[in-house]
Order: sequence, then structure tokens, then C-alpha cells
Amino acid sequence: MELERKLCRIFFLFLLTAQQSGAEVTQDNTAAESDTSYLFYQDQPYPRDCKDIQEHCSTTNVTGAQVIQPNGYDAPFWVSCLGDWTVIQRRYDGLINFSRDWDEYRDGFGFINGNHWLGNEKVAHLTNQKTYELSIEFETESGLTGFISYGSFRIIDEFSNYSLVSLGPGNLEHVIPWCPANMIPGNCNRCIATCADPSGTVDCSNDCGDIQQTCICPPNYLMNGTNCIRQEDCGCYKEGHGVIEDSVSFVAADCSERCACSSGVLTCVSQSCDQDATCKGVNGVGNCSCNEGFEGDGLTCTSLRINRDCYDIMRYVSTESGVYSITPSGWTGGPFNVSCNMTIDAGGWTVIQRRANISSRQDFNQDWETYKSGFGSYSSGFWIGNEQIHYLTNQGDYELRIDMVDEFHSAYYAKYDLFRINAESDKYKMSGVGSFTGTAGYNALSNHHNEYFSTPDRDYDDYSNYHIADYHDGGWWYGDYYYYYYYYCDLNWMYYDEFVGYWYNLPGSDFLIYTEMKIRPRQTN
Repeated sequence: MELERKLCRIFFLFLLTAQQSGAEVTQDNTAAESDTSYLFYQDQPYPRDCKDIQEHCSTTNVTGAQVIQPNGYDAPFWVSCLGDWTVIQRRYDGLINFSRDWDEYRDGFGFINGNHWLGNEKVAHLTNQKTYELSIEFETESGLTGFISYGSFRIIDEFSNYSLVSLGPGNLEHVIPWCPANMIPGNCNRCIATCADPSGTVDCSNDCGDIQQTCICPPNYLMNGTNCIRQEDCGCYKEGHGVIEDSVSFVAADCSERCACSSGVLTCVSQSCDQDATCKGVNGVGNCSCNEGFEGDGLTCTSLRINRDCYDIMRYVSTESGVYSITPSGWTGGPFNVSCNMTIDAGGWTVIQRRANISSRQDFNQDWETYKSGFGSYSSGFWIGNEQIHYLTNQGDYELRIDMVDEFHSAYYAKYDLFRINAESDKYKMSGVGSFTGTAGYNALSNHHNEYFSTPDRDYDDYSNYHIADYHDGGWWYGDYYYYYYYYCDLNWMYYDEFVGYWYNLPGSDFLIYTEMKIRPRQTN
């Protein structure tokens, strides 16, 4: 009896301390230290469970928070006792969130006198001391109660993922009426989910009266007449989606199929979103939505966009070469016309210069302002304008292609994977010239990289003794005269007999009778 008296003294001291302080149990449910802990002898054992307390420490039912320490557990902790029953879980409202991670379920959470989970580690130590039975008490929303008890209950340690290794046999004491096959007890609801109305928003004619508890269809079952059947057995069931309501259509999450239900018959047809639309799936239902700059039902989309260049024209408007209106990004001067080449090298080229040895050829001996705004015609030759070229080449990475015909009527081309010029404030400097490919032989344009644009009335070249633009009667990115005299290109110079331009070291003749400069967004493939 000495051991029993020691157990009672320790237990009642902890109970007394907790009652006096009104302290709440901490998150991990460990027992809080007491200012009177010096009264305890460290070799005194704690009760192993609530039954231990009931048997050794009280002649009446023990109820409320108590302190126990199961065999092998490293510290005492608080539990809630109901007589000789040790409560391991209590949940009666939504004040404590039971959606927790592994560590929280291992250590326990909540408040011992309220909603809580004692903790898997504590339950494992408790149920491995001896044979334990389990009682589960429950109450429905309508106030009906019942419980089920099991003759044995044991879980093992964390290494085995707290596996349930012993349970049973069970004995159900219920007050909920038994329901027919394919139905379960539940609260009466006026709105009933049926095969024709799977969402349960139309058929709300059910009269519950004073009935609170009734028999309902379980999850994934729907009413069909007076019976509950699997939703798969409804006439308009769609795998992966569920039952489609009558007179309602459904689009698959990947937008590849549209299904409709009519009088219990499901019909599905293939479909695809427009090339300018995106399939957006939400909650398993797809929807084709036109991309920004387009309008339509998603299956057919038309462009609302302002085309920035001939590449946009080719993609959204037409694949035919011709004159079209564009508005580059940031351009505030209103749309302007350009010549689009849709045939050479996969098309999409915006032509910025063209010259030919023809009777009505355009004079390229123009001043700064004329080169800035552009001049000429598509038939006689033209320069699109430095301001336009600047805005075009600065709305992304653009590539340049120059097609040439020499005096022997041999055709060549030079292609650069980057071409860009700066604003007028930087004298339209050729700030970007990329890698060279093509049949022109020599990479002549790279010698003009980082040079300013000059015209007969504006001398921005690198040569102090000559005004090269005035000497050549044209506008171009000139540098040092002697260097460029041998290693340069000039496609806007004076008409020299029948010649309209010069490209150093072509495989044929360096003198040209036709030139065309054109740009498009740099291609990645």
C-alpha cells in the first residue's frame, strides 16, 4: 500500500497545481514544471494511465486533466481522464485544425480539456504496456449519439509508421436507423443529387418535415428513381469528370473533346483550340480562350492586335507579299505603310531599302531630315526612314538580310543575326551587327558597326579631311575614308553609271545594279 500512497500523493499534487494555476496544456502536451517540484522524490513513479490513477488514487471516478508516464516514455505528460478511460482524441467543434503534418500527429496537438490529439508516440507507449480496449463515442449533427468499442487496440512505434497492429473485436451500440443497400444515414436535405441533376441544385422538392436524420446516397452515388446507383451507371457519366447534367455540355480538361447530355444520352465530339487560343483547365473542365490581341469563342479567333512588322502581318493577316500598314512598339506617329517580302527565306521580312538600275530610279542624295522620315516609292526605290528603322529594330532582336545583284547579274546575299540602330539623339548609330552568313563572300557591313549615320548636310564620319556622305552623295554609316574605301559597303551612294551600290570583295563584281535590305524578328530555329 506504500506504493499506492506515493502514487496518489504525486498525482493529486499535480492535479492540485493545475487547478490552482488554471494553466493550459502546451502544444506538445508535456507537463508544465511546477514551483513545488522540489517536493518530489525523483525515484517516485507516475501513474501509467487513467486506470492506474483510478485504481490507486481515488474511490470515485477521476475526471479531467491528470499526469501520467507510461512505461518507457521519457517524461510525464498531461492527459484527460474519464474514470479509468484515458482520452487519446476529442473533437467536437472546428476550433482546432486537425489537418496537421506527421510531426504534429507524432507529438500531439490541441488542449487536453478540449479538442486534441494526444500524440502517436504517447499512444504507442500507452498501448504497449498491456492489453487495452478502445471506445469511440460519436454524435451526429442532429444530436443522435452512439459508440463502438473494440476488445483490443495497439499501435507500434514510429519506425513502423505507428501501424495499427491490434484491433477488435468490435461492438456497435447505435441509435441511427439502418438504411437500405447503397444508402447511408445522414441529414435530410431538400435538394437531392440525381443522375439528371448531379449537382443537386434543381431537384429541391424533397419534404423533410420534422425528420432530421434519414437515409441518403453515399459519396459517388446518385439517386435514380428511389434507388442510389453508382454515378458510373448514370446515362451521361463521363470518365474522369462524373455525370454531366441534362442539356449541359462539358469540355475535357485538355480541350480535346466536347460532350453533351440530352435525355440521358451522352454525345462526345473531338475539337481543338484555335492556333491563337490557349486551353485553360479548371477543376477538370477545359475552356478554349483566345489569346491576348484576339477575339472569338476559342475554337476560332481573329486578331485584334496592332501588327508591329511584316512578320506579324505574315502570321496574323496574310502570307502574300505586298504593302501593309504596321505600328512598331512605342511608335507614336500613327500606322505607316511598308513593303513586305513573304517569299524569300521563309518570309516575314520588312523591307527598309530597295534600289535598282531602272529608268525612273530614285535619287538617294537626300538631307538628314529626309533620311530620318524616309523617301521614294516602292517602284522606283526607297529608304523607309531612320526613325522607323530605329523603332523597328529596338522592339526585339531583329535580323538583317541584304540581297544584291552585281553588274554581271549574279545574285548574292548577306545575312546578319542581329541588326539595330540607336535613336536620333545618338545619330542613328549602328549599334548592333550580328554574325554573318550568306553568299556575299566578305563580311563588309561589320566594318560599319558602331558608326554614326551621315548625310550630305550632316558630317558624323571618322575622317576629318573629307565629308564622305557629301562626297558619295548619299546617307550611310561612314567611318574613316581610307579604311572604308577598300573594305566597306555602301548601298546608298551616288549612281555611278548603272551602279547603285558597292560591296567589297563579292565573288563576282563589287559593283551592284540591285540591292534590297530587309529585317524581321530573329528566328530561333
